[in-house]
Amino acid sequence: MEKYLKQSLGIDVSKLNLSLSLGSLNKKLVKEFESRPDVSNDLKGYKVLLKWLKASVDSEVELLVVMEATGVYHQSIAHYLYEQGYSVCIMQSGRVKRYAQSLDQRSKTDALDSRMLSMLGLERNIRLWHPPSEELQELKGLSRERSSLLNDRTMETNRQGAIASSVHNNARALKRHKIRLKLLNTQIAAVEEDMQLLISKNEVLKRKLDYLTSIPGISFISAATVIGETLGFESIVNAKQLASYAGYDVVLRESGNFKGKTRISKRGNSHIRAALHMPSLTCVRCNPTLKVFYNRLKPKKAKPLVALIAVQRKLLILMYTLWKNEEVYDAKFETKKQQKHEALAAQDNKLIAQLVS
Repeated sequence: MEKYLKQSLGIDVSKLNLSLSLGSLNKKLVKEFESRPDVSNDLKGYKVLLKWLKASVDSEVELLVVMEATGVYHQSIAHYLYEQGYSVCIMQSGRVKRYAQSLDQRSKTDALDSRMLSMLGLERNIRLWHPPSEELQELKGLSRERSSLLNDRTMETNRQGAIASSVHNNARALKRHKIRLKLLNTQIAAVEEDMQLLISKNEVLKRKLDYLTSIPGISFISAATVIGETLGFESIVNAKQLASYAGYDVVLRESGNFKGKTRISKRGNSHIRAALHMPSLTCVRCNPTLKVFYNRLKPKKAKPLVALIAVQRKLLILMYTLWKNEEVYDAKFETKKQQKHEALAAQDNKLIAQLVS
């Protein structure tokens, strides 16, 4: 078997099947690819994949497994291969799409996508994936359940209002809608209680969540939702990536005389944006830092909503910073930072004056 510098397995995941492509980088820096028929996305298929890998992979070269995050369908194979000792990388869809565009790949099939993921693993240094804790995964599930129940409650409230406002309303139908609405409220309260109980059992999670709730305007549910959706910011390495993950990254379209509108991409986690909407409304009234930020930005924007979205983005990054640094919110942080910069600048000017004289 020829000696390789690097090997990468690209897996294009669907609900039922896994499309596979094994890429190898030889000493001449030439990429070679080997494909095999799709395997099923279940334990039986995983065992077939593992048998093929043991026969095809150079044991002296570490194998990198690259796949794209596809809802929940990639989770089983990712955990299985990780438990088998393989290095796994789960890429966000936006980053994969931009890489595919750089290849000028016009056709799109499962086989081509798996080959592209394999090529990505050979060419780039990618951050490895590690399974999040069971508590964070359960917290994310509870967060999604609560979000679904809130949407159902909104629809049920609208239907109830429409029936009550109708000229020919049906008293029995209105009663049934009220019963369903009461059940939804009970279930939402039960989910929120489960979230409280889950976090109270984990001292580390509870302590770090307290850093986020120290921000004026952030409730327990808002903080828990953001932590659940990001799995404790596990795969986030900087604020820019976090903004992109939540869909708060700014997109500008201009070409020649055409001047498009600047807006956020919204190509990210919509649950995070929904969770930050109400807290942002509270923050612009009571948060000493974000209130000043909003009032300074609002007159410059055509719509107040644009300034409010900027507050949401800043609020999300603030939560990420406090979580990573394990710090309590300090309302005077910006002032202290500015004073520190001014003091350093004064020292530099004094030193320059002494050298000149």
